[in-house]
Amino acid sequence: MPDDKSPGDSNSDNRGDATTVPGFGNAFNGGKDRAGDAEKSTEDIREDTPGAGSGDWDEDEESVSGDVSAYVHKLESGRDAWHPRQTAHGALDVMQGFLGSHFKNFQTAADNQRKASENPRTTSDMAASTMKSATADDSYKQASHIKDEDQPGISEDVRRKLKGTHDRTGGAVLVATGMSGHAVDVAVDPAHEKAYVVLDSGTLYGVDLSTHTKRQFMTSGDPDGKLGTPGGVALDGDGKAYITDSAGGRLLRVDLSNGHTEKIAAIAQACGVRLDATGTKAYVTTLNGKLYQVDLRTTKAEPKKLADDLGTSTTAVALDGTGKAYTGNRDQTGSIREVDLQADPPDNARRVAPSSGFRSGGIAVDGTGTIYAGDHWVDTLYTIDLTTGQERVAVKTVSGAFSPLGITLDSADAALYVSTWEGQLWRFSLQVLRSPELLEITTRA
Repeated sequence: MPDDKSPGDSNSDNRGDATTVPGFGNAFNGGKDRAGDAEKSTEDIREDTPGAGSGDWDEDEESVSGDVSAYVHKLESGRDAWHPRQTAHGALDVMQGFLGSHFKNFQTAADNQRKASENPRTTSDMAASTMKSATADDSYKQASHIKDEDQPGISEDVRRKLKGTHDRTGGAVLVATGMSGHAVDVAVDPAHEKAYVVLDSGTLYGVDLSTHTKRQFMTSGDPDGKLGTPGGVALDGDGKAYITDSAGGRLLRVDLSNGHTEKIAAIAQACGVRLDATGTKAYVTTLNGKLYQVDLRTTKAEPKKLADDLGTSTTAVALDGTGKAYTGNRDQTGSIREVDLQADPPDNARRVAPSSGFRSGGIAVDGTGTIYAGDHWVDTLYTIDLTTGQERVAVKTVSGAFSPLGITLDSADAALYVSTWEGQLWRFSLQVLRSPELLEITTRA
């Protein structure tokens, strides 16, 4: 049997050494040996590589003395260091200048690590020092503690928008209350998260839909700063509100940036108002049962009558976006009418759901063929399917008063806004209103 011990011999002196690597003995010894072998291989390559010897130019003989390749190497080594060398001599310099010293440093490091590993006291001291450093002054606890300011969170702006989204889809939300007078109509500006409410006391309020704060507009143009007896309000999307004054028989325009008010057209007993999608035409109902169209692009426009005989106390008007207008009545039951605006003359003969037993002081129509109508006499909001004529109670109060007057649709946020006799503004989710469930609410004065 041979006396030397093979690397894999179980009787080897390396057995039981914590740094022993199976098949290679001590890890640091093995690393040092292989680094030495690599360095020797590098030196062998250098000696065997053409150009690794010596060569010079012989002036007398006018030829190269020694190794020609070495002389070429010498010439290339004198080139500008920034120019890349495209020959094997450049690679040789890299190998000789970098790899050789690299392997020598590796040997030194491996040797130092081997000596440290063979000293049990050194290893123990290192472990104890690490443990002490990690536990000193509860630093390990401090390292895992997350300060309040470092906690994940969202900005107030994002929080506000999320809350607004939740409110819009949360069924029923009381947006504003305590407005002075009866809130006869409402218009919504989704882009700026604002609602505008007119009251029969002659005032206009702006309501922030996120914070639910309200501000009264101080309008100008009239001696008393009032808007007469408003019946409806609509927005043109360009910072202007159009408001009817039933007592004064006029259509007003209010600049929302400064409150400046001007008369646009004279319409006796003007009440409900809505604008088309372009914001250039206004459709106005009157308390004596007529429907007018007003071109807002002209000054002191002459109203064009589209329909009459709509019934006394006709108040509301709604547009479906497909060329039809619907009118409502606050005092008569079964009085919702459809007017075909594209007919010549406009057709005002069709009565919607003639068997209905409720009034429709405020109405709105969505893109799915559903009309929303409020009966302020019985504190109820109804829905009507225009295709089937089916009617359903969607919202009613179980405690307190809920007398809907003005109704408008916010398609962007799938919500319906309702202003009430009690001076309140409500928001209802269309998703809830379209469901077969009855929404019961509790109100306060």
